[in-house]
This record gives sequence, structure tokens and C-alpha cells, in this order.
Amino acid sequence: MNKKLKRIFSCVLAAVTLISASVSLNTGAFAAESESPEVAAEVVGESLGAEVQSNSEPAETPTEVAATEPITTEPTTAPVTIAPIKPAPKVGNVRNVVKTSFLTDKITLEWDKVSGATGYYVYYRNADETNTFKKIAEVKTNTCTISKLAHTTQYHFKVSAFIEQDGKRYEGEGTIKKTATQPGKVSGLDSVRSSSVIQFEWNRNSKATGYKIYRACNKTDAKYVLYKTIRGNSTTSFTDKNVELGRAYYYSVRPFRELYGTSYTAPSNEIKFICGLGAPDYSMTSQVSRVSLSWNRNKYATGYDIYYATSRSGPFKKLGSTTKTFFNTVRLTHNKTYYFRVQPYKINGPSKTKVLGTYATRSKTVTKNAYGQSMSGTYIEISLKQQHMWYYRSGDLYCETDVVTGNDDGYHNTPKGVYSIYQRLSPTTLVGPGYASYVNYWMAFTYSGIGIHDASWRSNSEYGGTTYKGNGSHGCVNTPYNAVKKIYQKAGIGTKVVVY
Repeated sequence: MNKKLKRIFSCVLAAVTLISASVSLNTGAFAAESESPEVAAEVVGESLGAEVQSNSEPAETPTEVAATEPITTEPTTAPVTIAPIKPAPKVGNVRNVVKTSFLTDKITLEWDKVSGATGYYVYYRNADETNTFKKIAEVKTNTCTISKLAHTTQYHFKVSAFIEQDGKRYEGEGTIKKTATQPGKVSGLDSVRSSSVIQFEWNRNSKATGYKIYRACNKTDAKYVLYKTIRGNSTTSFTDKNVELGRAYYYSVRPFRELYGTSYTAPSNEIKFICGLGAPDYSMTSQVSRVSLSWNRNKYATGYDIYYATSRSGPFKKLGSTTKTFFNTVRLTHNKTYYFRVQPYKINGPSKTKVLGTYATRSKTVTKNAYGQSMSGTYIEISLKQQHMWYYRSGDLYCETDVVTGNDDGYHNTPKGVYSIYQRLSPTTLVGPGYASYVNYWMAFTYSGIGIHDASWRSNSEYGGTTYKGNGSHGCVNTPYNAVKKIYQKAGIGTKVVVY
């Protein structure tokens, strides 16, 4: 028992003692109390004091105890108010989850609103790889777009509503939607043959059920129609033998995947052909740090694109285009091997669509020499096979032109080799067996009388091509007037001339 309780117990005991003493007083005392209370109070006090002092030590009076230690009982804890417990809310199920749009990498879902819902959880799983759902989104509205998905892949989505109450969330039962992303466009679509048959190939889509081949041509009024369905994804090429030379054929290859009774088909990826626009057979030579390519004309071609790379696998960079049957590259690295492609093309139809042909890849090692001599700086270069001439000044191309060289008959061929201009005349008359020809500009480079000059007797259409085969010169290089004038003004005595 603590000190406080002991004090309270002493006070109560003293009070009981006083009451007992008052009851034992005689009738005379009560009479005196009725006559004079103050006195009576004092008497009572004296009488109580006397009665209490029955032992040797005086007792404490009740008034002193009451003043110093009031009789009170303090509560030990505050009162607790218990609020009524709310029942957990009932969360409705999500209904009618539908796919409103889909692409190769995203799907948009929509569903009916749930009454009282605070929001919705969206879970997903890649059904091609796992059975485990993962929460991917929390939304306030009844729609959600999920992105960064894989193409041609089946996905299962689960949508559930939740209600937030008293800081807690209560989730309803989820509803599952099974669907798939759109297949990706076929990749690696490339031509293989464009001769009397057309053949092309593409990269395999490991998840595709198969491939649909659409074709457009004159027989379909240039509209795509389903031409072939290939089931299984092991076949990644197609050969069309039902074609005609010179005709245009356009193909669309579309991977598809069948799931849940639906065929998911990829967007179109097209490849175009002119039947017969095949890879040209070309030859290459290298001199003066460049490569010269020559080929036979393809009668279906409008022109040719030239590509090169430093390895057979590429990447290939476009060097340029030409309508001629030859091409000289820019200066390349001496003693290095390069890979080349000559790809014919045709500008087809009213829409001027560029249709590419097939190509072959070949290599050539570059040399800076010509007939054992190093060529650089300023020089004139003449290609007999290409029937073309270039004039370089300090390494930069200054002028180029088609020409007609010596008649290719074994008697009047223009000689090959490296020479130098040793004579310049303007004008002059060239005299030979059976002829005397007036020319405006003359630059001789062999001592046998072979040189570069204008030829007023030739039309512009005669230069280049195959004129030299049967209608060539006596060995000189016939050059259009404007071009030879420009060269003559800059090319002085000693300018090197290389003929190959």
C-alpha cells in the first residue's frame, strides 16, 4: 500500500473515532451546545482531544489532515470512445473488357465502369512465355493503353476494380482478356532473281503461323490480291514463274498469326520487280586509285545505281547513279579491297515509281598505278571500253565527256598506255592516208600521230556508246567541241594521258 492510501486510511479512521466520541457525550453537553454553539465547538474540541490522547503521544487532528491531504480519487486513464466498425465495401466485378485498338507494340483496352470504384488495376502476362500475371498499371478511368509490347505475341490482361475506404483498398475480382499484338512487318525482304522468273526472300518470324503473299500486276488492274498463303514459318522465300518479261510485278509479304479464332496479320511490306531486270554482268579494272566498272546494257533499265563497301556483308554505300553502261569511282585507298554492286532500275508507270532490279556482288583491289606508273595530280584519263574521258587538275575532276576512239577493227585501235601531251595546235588540219580534216583544237600524245581533237563531222548522239565498233576514228580521240575547248585551255605540254 502506497503512502497516499495510507494517509487516506488514517483520516477515515480518525473520522470514525470522532463520531464515536460524539455519541458518548452526556445530555448536559448537548444542552450547552444548544445554548452556545461556538463554545460547544470548543468543548467538543477539548473533549475529543482529551479522549484521543489515551496514549503517550498526541494524535493528529482531522482538520490538519484535511487541509494538507484532501480526500480525492483521481482517474488513472482517460476515457476511450470506441467508434462503430464499418463493414468492408463490396467491390463489383469488371465486365466487358474489349480491345479498342492494337498495333505491333501497344494495345488499348476498355471496360464497363464499376459503380463506386475508386480506380482499376491492370495486370498482364506474356502468354507465350509465362503464366504469372504482373501489375502494370493503376488507372482512374475505364480505359488503359499498354505499350512497349512485343509484336506477334499473345498477351493476357486482367482488369479489377478497387474501392479505397479508411485508408485501405479493397479489390474486386479480376476479368481476363486474351488477345495479341499485331505481327511486325516482315524484315529482310530482298530480291533474289528477276529474269524469266521472279524470286524474293525475307527473314523468319518465329511466332508467325505463316505468310500471306499478295500480288499486283496488269492482270489485277494494279491492285493487290491474295496470291499465295504459306503455312508454317520455315519457308521464307517465294518464286513466281507465272510472269512475263518486261512486265511490272509488285508483291506484299504479310506474316500472320492465328489465335482465339482470329487471324492477326502484319502491315504490308512491299517489293517491286520488272521481270527481266536482272543483275548485269560487269567487269572491273583499277588504275589511278579508282575502280572502273563496265557492263552490258539491260533493255528494261532506265539507269543503274552503284554501291560499294569494305566487306562483302556491308554495309553498302551508294556511290552514284548513271544511265550509261560504265562508272568510275572516286579515289579509293591504294591496295585495299572493295566490294561493288551494280543494280539496274526502271522508272515505271505514270506514277514514276522506281523499281529496282537484282544485283551481284564482286570485289576489286585498288591500285594507284597505271601500266606501272603512279598517277596523281593533273592528268587525262581515257577509257576505251566506256568511251569516256576525264580531265583531273590537282586531283579534282575538271571536265568529263563521252568520246569516240579508234575503230575497233584491229588496225585503227587507240593504243593503251601512259603518255604525255607533246604538241598543241589551234586550229590545224590533220592529214593522213585518204583524208585531210580541219580541227579547232589538237593535242597530240603519241609520236605516231594519235591525239585528242574535235570532230565537226560527228553529231552529238554519236559520242559514247558503241560507235567506235565499226564507225570509230583512225586512232585519235574524237571529242565534242565544247569539251575539247575547255580541256585545251588548261592542259599544257607535258600533261599525262592514260589510256586503258
